[in-house]
This record gives sequence, C-alpha cells and structure tokens, in this order.
Amino acid sequence: MDYAGELTTIEDRLGRAGGLDAPRLPSLCPPPPRILSLPILSRSAALLLLLLQDGTVDLELTSSVVGLDPGLAFDTLQIANQERNGDGEIWQLPLAVVAAGCDRLLTMVNCALKVESSYSVGVGARFRQLYLRCVQQACLAEFLACTLGNVNPKQAYVAGLLSGLLGPAEGISPELSSSLNCILSAGLYVQAMNSMHSPAAGGSPVDACVLLAESILDFGGIEGPGLTAKAQHLLDSPLWDCWDSCGRQERCRIVAQGSRLGKWVGANAPRLSPWEFVTRLQRRRSWE
Repeated sequence: MDYAGELTTIEDRLGRAGGLDAPRLPSLCPPPPRILSLPILSRSAALLLLLLQDGTVDLELTSSVVGLDPGLAFDTLQIANQERNGDGEIWQLPLAVVAAGCDRLLTMVNCALKVESSYSVGVGARFRQLYLRCVQQACLAEFLACTLGNVNPKQAYVAGLLSGLLGPAEGISPELSSSLNCILSAGLYVQAMNSMHSPAAGGSPVDACVLLAESILDFGGIEGPGLTAKAQHLLDSPLWDCWDSCGRQERCRIVAQGSRLGKWVGANAPRLSPWEFVTRLQRRRSWE
C-alpha cells in the first residue's frame, strides 16, 4: 500500500489505468456487470461515499479506506479486473481504485451488503472480528516483507488481507463460510492470492510472509528467558528458508516485533480513522 509522498488524486493517475470519467450519480449510470461480492463494513461504506462524492477524489485517502476493509478491497479488485481480458491482472490497491472508477465504486458501495445491517448482531460482530484479523495479518505480512526483503511489501499486504478470508470463519454459519471460500477460490488474479497454498519449503517469499504472519499472530509472542516448544517450532519453521541470511537471533527479534505490531493493529484499527491508522503504521514507532 503506497500512501507515502505528496497528496495524489485519482485525476493525477489517469494515464496509468486508461482514464476515468468525472463522477456521476449512480442512478444515472448503467448497472455494472455482476460480480461475486463480499459484505463491507458500514463504517467503510460511509467513509468511501464521502470521499467519492467529493469534487476531487483523494486517491491516498480512498485507498486507505479500501485497504482496511477486506470485503471492500476484494470487491474493488474484482471491479478493476472485470474488463482486463487477460491483459495483466491488477492487484495494487491504489491502481485498482483508479481502474474501477468513481461511478462503479459508488454503485458497488450503494448496493453492497453492510455487515452491521445485513446480519444479526452476533454474526455482524464475528464478521468484524474476521475482518480485523485479516487487517492484522496484512499489516504483519507487509512488515515481514519490508524487514526480510526479496518481497514486494504491497503484494504481501494484499495477499495477507485476502488470504485471511479463506480460513475457517469461526462462529459464522457453514453456508456463509462455504460461500466465502467459493467466492475467493473462484477468483481472480493474483499472484498474491497464491499465499494460501501449502506452507512447504520452497514456496514463494510472498507465501512465506503471509504464513509466517498467520503463525506469529496465533503464537502471540516470546516471553521470558526460555523458549517453549511452540516458540521453537515457529523459529525453526522452513518458511524462514526463503531468507538464507536470517539467523535464529534475528528471527527472535522479528517475531517479537511482529507480535507487538499485531497487538497494536488489533487495538488501533477499529479506533482510528483509516488515514490516521496508515500514517501511524508507516512510522513504525509503536512497536519498535
């Protein structure tokens, strides 16, 4: 996710994605082709509607909203790739926002199922928990990519965000969980989505970042002077083999930092605005 640098609007990047018409009322637009969509958070929908209906759409702010809602990110990527016809799949979130365009994004947001209003309170809460876990995994995968190298951090982020949806959605009905898996397995694109396959050694570094992120979140941290059997297993995982120079001491440091990062994301993603969250995340000061 690239939010650094000077203020950038969608209009500044038209040439990179084939152009974008000025935003119009969704009611005046032809309906978009049918997509397999996921529910989005009501908070995300409200923020995105405000940004898209503004005269000049700020791409960085819009991308930060999309990038912190797994359902919204998945729907945006599908819209962006609808008419590619094999001409390279888009997985970068800022570029996907441009390629999707204001009209289609507005229509999608207005028509999408909202987590809080579309399900009972219990299921809605479990969906929010699932989505938060996906954001934690994405942020940690990006952190690992930046720390270990040999991986595109943006790709690792998207892979972590979406692959988190493929796990068992505890507490959600079997029918809904099956639907989630069917939708995502059908999918698109992305090299980044390979991350949910086998954790065997020899996989891609993107796979390794996502699977290590998941393991670190489940593990919770290294505490005390001694290492538990679970800690030993994590530090000896063949996933680290993608980085030959990463020794055991370095792994301990990365796991400890990653654990702090996961806890920070879990505490702050629901509380902060998306743009404030992304700004603080990039500073990397809360857990280092």
